[in-house]
Amino acid sequence: MTGIAVLLLAAAVAFGLSKWTRLPVIPLLMLSGVGVRLVAEAAGVDLPRELLEEMVELGLAVLVFAAGAELSPRRMRGRTRPIITVAVSQFILLGVAGIVTAHLLGYDWITALFLGCALSASSTLVVLRHLQARRQMFEPYGRLVIGVLLLQDLFIILIMVALLKSPEGAWMSAFAVVQAIGLGMLALALHKWFVPWLTRRVKLDDEELMLAALSMLFAFSGLAYLLELPFLVGALFAGFALSAFPMNGLVRGMLGSLSGFFLALFFISVGAFLVLPDSQMLVHSLIFIVVLLVVTVVFVSIIAEAVGYSTRAGIEAGLLLSQTSEFSLLLALAGVASGQISIELFSMIAVITVSTMTLTPLISRDRMAWALMKVHPRYRRGEKACESLSDHAVLLGYGRAGARMARYFQSQNIPVVVVDDDAAIIRKLIQRDIPCVQGDGSDPRTMDRAHCRQARVVICSMRRLRDAEEVLRHLRDSPAKVLVRAFELHEVEQIERAGGYPVRTARAAANKFLDWLEENMPQPEKS
Repeated sequence: MTGIAVLLLAAAVAFGLSKWTRLPVIPLLMLSGVGVRLVAEAAGVDLPRELLEEMVELGLAVLVFAAGAELSPRRMRGRTRPIITVAVSQFILLGVAGIVTAHLLGYDWITALFLGCALSASSTLVVLRHLQARRQMFEPYGRLVIGVLLLQDLFIILIMVALLKSPEGAWMSAFAVVQAIGLGMLALALHKWFVPWLTRRVKLDDEELMLAALSMLFAFSGLAYLLELPFLVGALFAGFALSAFPMNGLVRGMLGSLSGFFLALFFISVGAFLVLPDSQMLVHSLIFIVVLLVVTVVFVSIIAEAVGYSTRAGIEAGLLLSQTSEFSLLLALAGVASGQISIELFSMIAVITVSTMTLTPLISRDRMAWALMKVHPRYRRGEKACESLSDHAVLLGYGRAGARMARYFQSQNIPVVVVDDDAAIIRKLIQRDIPCVQGDGSDPRTMDRAHCRQARVVICSMRRLRDAEEVLRHLRDSPAKVLVRAFELHEVEQIERAGGYPVRTARAAANKFLDWLEENMPQPEKS
């Protein structure tokens, strides 16, 4: 009990420092764990290793169970093929990149394989928390990321099972993988038939629901133990079995505070395990972090765009998937227990995991996504048709109403130019022979390429009001009429003061644009 009390005290200190300094809590929890171990060593107190191992396993089991409850395959509907393509491509590319990098740095092939597997999957725990905080679970890129996480968790589980059984021979590895697949099929059957039936037929109060959820966790963990599989396999499949609607919503609300408690125990205990890596390992950790970030962001964005997602959605997905997984820590810990890797290598994997988890909220921001979109190769072929245009219409931002706007102008024989910063949209417009300019619609150089000053009307549907204000400022002395999408009353007033025509809400915007065009646009002369 004294050991648990010390760990909880260290966790309280870490959470307090996080609130005070506004720093991410995960690295502070790890540092608190390191501090607990150093203080215990200095005081000559033995911190029981068995206790730390139990806290790591218990904490990770609850966290993975809670994350598994979010991974409903229903969110993949209609996007199965793109999700599989992105998930498999990222997993293989990152794994190969990690293995090759490790080999070039002088590690043996077994160690390189552990490092490659540690880099190959992203953190379900971190990504789901980020999507929930930003309310982006149901956005296109949010659905893509959740589907990728579900598949990659399955991949890493099977690989982890195979690696841990590899000392016993290829046959035992294959047999263990088959057992894990069988446990997954049981979870799928419960998810598809039993849990929905139970939800319809039995009304449970909060206490009974808690007991039922934990019973599922213990049952699957017990089955994993009997099959001699890692306990985390059972924890993830137990959460997945409960991920059917509406059970997943009930379980999520119930486990929210509980998962926060075990999050603290998990990272404090992992920190207490760490051996401070030497300078060479710190340099190697930095190299692996750079490889992870570059490979994930570049290739996920390219592959996502190739399978039909917008450039922005691809970049956001790549940024959000740029970290290693909690499974990486368990894989490394199991590798240490089996004698396949050293405790120093476990510490290096922990440094990579915690560093990338900490970086995720910092790099997956709108500002970073916009910055990366600006360095995306620009398609210029659509600009050739803009060179001689005048008295035309310009759409600054294609959006949902863009196709309807373009069809209207074409039906009225009015030339139209589309300006958008999304390369995927520009590529489709070029294929349809619609004049277009790729770039930031608020940039004066982009507006000049679209000849906005010579336009009859400029329709601005960009997200940020300050972008619209830049457009109005640049076109203040031109004859072009500027219509701007607005959502709030104060935005309407600002647009009117700047000389624009405000239109409230996106749906009303499309209708009002058309009404205004019909009233103000002269009809083409009949030949």
